[in-house]
Amino acid sequence: MADFDDITGWREELKAFEATGEGKVFFRTYRSWGGDKPKAPKLPFATLLHFAEVHLRFPEIETALKKKEAWLDYLNANPDFGRDDEGFDELCPWNDIEIVYDFQRWYAMKAQLAYDGSNLRPGQRIAYQVAIGELPSLKAPETRAYAEKEFPGEIVFSDGGEND
Repeated sequence: MADFDDITGWREELKAFEATGEGKVFFRTYRSWGGDKPKAPKLPFATLLHFAEVHLRFPEIETALKKKEAWLDYLNANPDFGRDDEGFDELCPWNDIEIVYDFQRWYAMKAQLAYDGSNLRPGQRIAYQVAIGELPSLKAPETRAYAEKEFPGEIVFSDGGEND
């Protein structure tokens, strides 16, 4: 797997890759909804745990993730509140959402994962649940149980155990 110990320059690296022919094909091969392209294959649980761990290792990414996910929790708890409502743009953490979105694209690029915009989502949610203390750790049995319950059919679990 690619080196994720130093993410210095990740934004520039992503931008440069997106500008290449290879990058354009990479990010347009799959789709997460609608259209005529196939959905990307489900990712293994171990891959999603690694993705979550990388989020938690870097404070800028973890902070952006917490703000983005807290915002999604707020929207889910307030389904009548939307883009047309007063205060939406002021409350929405646009910059944090962009950071998390770009970071997942960079991660997929570095790890050479099939990517469709949503197949890494379980890893983000797992990282968030650990970051806010809802799950004890990435390696805890509760984390696998959470993933199985919240993302049935979205993750490949092998028969290898807790962190397969």
